[in-house]
Amino acid sequence: MSDKKYIVEIADSTGHSVVEMTAPEIVEKANESKGSWVFVDNRLVEAKEIEELDISADSKIRIMPGIVGGSAEKEQLYTVEVADKTGHSVVEMSKAELVETANSGGTWLFVDDRMVSASELASMNIEQSSRLRAMPGLVGGTSEEEPRFTVEIADETGHSSVEMTKPELIQRASNCEGTWVFVDNRMVATADLAETDLQGAQKVRLMPGLVGGKY
Repeated sequence: MSDKKYIVEIADSTGHSVVEMTAPEIVEKANESKGSWVFVDNRLVEAKEIEELDISADSKIRIMPGIVGGSAEKEQLYTVEVADKTGHSVVEMSKAELVETANSGGTWLFVDDRMVSASELASMNIEQSSRLRAMPGLVGGTSEEEPRFTVEIADETGHSSVEMTKPELIQRASNCEGTWVFVDNRMVATADLAETDLQGAQKVRLMPGLVGGKY
């Protein structure tokens, strides 16, 4: 098990490199530089967790230095709800870590249920009481010309309202197995969303379906 090698992206004072490493080597490398951050599929993990994690061959693993200048202890930390393919977790991250996560690609960051970009995060005054969430983004990006709709989303992290294009809505519903889509209180199959006119819809909702029960 310990001989299995993973592709690891390493950023340090010498630049950026990509190497193959075993789990023990990843732990050793992370521990070499105190304050290094280890991300597995955009989720911040402790070095000691690496050997216990079920890491797939295609997982994205990154090791990078902590905040430059040794200011990590002074950096304010925020509680972040993280949802990814490994499940749901709650971690503490500094603003620099949040910006890095946003820049990593493929991750959406929400501050008080509003999606924000990495550039916005860097200059944003985040309140300690703000609700921060990180979740997988939708593949393919979004188009500025696509109309956006307010979508109410209920999941294991709670309830939120976000703006989404129709392609984003379809992708989100497709990626979350068992999710029900309601347009003006009428359930719509994911396959039918592409042909559904959302322009005049008053309310669009995404919520978990009933498991093993009757509707």
